[in-house]
Amino acid sequence: MHKIGFLCSEKPLDGERAVLAEKGITDVELYDVPCDEHRVPLPDSLKGTEGLVVEWGSVPAWVFKENPQLKCVADMSIGYDNIDVDAATESGAFVTNVPGYCTYDVALHALSLICDLYRKVSYRDRLVRSGRWDDMAGYPVWRPRGKTAGLVYFGSIARALVPMLHGIGMNVAVYAPTKKREFIEEYGCKKVDSVDDLFAMSDVVSLHCPLVGETEGLVNARTLALMKPTAFLVNTARGGCVDEEALAEALKNGTIAAAALDVIRDEARCRSPLIGLENVVITPHAAYLSEDSYAELRSRAFLNCLSGVLGETPIDRVNGPLEWV
Repeated sequence: MHKIGFLCSEKPLDGERAVLAEKGITDVELYDVPCDEHRVPLPDSLKGTEGLVVEWGSVPAWVFKENPQLKCVADMSIGYDNIDVDAATESGAFVTNVPGYCTYDVALHALSLICDLYRKVSYRDRLVRSGRWDDMAGYPVWRPRGKTAGLVYFGSIARALVPMLHGIGMNVAVYAPTKKREFIEEYGCKKVDSVDDLFAMSDVVSLHCPLVGETEGLVNARTLALMKPTAFLVNTARGGCVDEEALAEALKNGTIAAAALDVIRDEARCRSPLIGLENVVITPHAAYLSEDSYAELRSRAFLNCLSGVLGETPIDRVNGPLEWV
């Protein structure tokens, strides 16, 4: 009997069991994996488990070392920095992600956060709920029309966001060192050669980068100091791209006007110095979420994991056992 565990699944596993039944697969057992407060599998919780589907949480190196029988870890995400891919590869386990499943949804969420900041929708709602009726309260608002949105990197989500930004009259500048100028200009955007220039010229900086060495702490005291005092920061990428203490200080002292984030560094415990600041909007890593995107996400991640467990090569693999590398 094959075993597939689900780490921090938000829903019962009825849908996945139905998929197995439809395929006539009777030798695969599904179960919810016990985890600690950091959403890491508990020791001994993966005994005999060949596949792991990760909705939330992380899979550090020790999980692979203690569970050499793991064949596939399927991340329900586009990014997979929460999984030690090197350890997985060394152990002979596939790691998979689900690229592109929520491109439209995240782009729309980024646009929503930008519009929220410009119109102070969340701020004004909180004000009214507290018993204050004051249309002039808070930071000054300007029209986005004619302003510049600066995008950090230019993957599928950023590219999907461009026509939305053009639709509200914004100009778009892009810092994407691996993309050619001609490619960026095809989308009606301006290529900027340095991240410093992008931060300095933009009225909104929107992050669309993975969490890698060069983007860890990309938003920090130095880069924030380059921004206009009327500017906004939006992050729908990864919490680790932002030095939250530096951003909190910049928001308190007026270095920038406001920020909106869908991700923070410590999401498992919902802790951040940004929570509670009046000129901040925070959503709970929900940019990806619609009924449509979630159904695709669960289905593709499970099928990736099932393929790996049954000895096939998953479609969305991001690595391979040593003989593949």
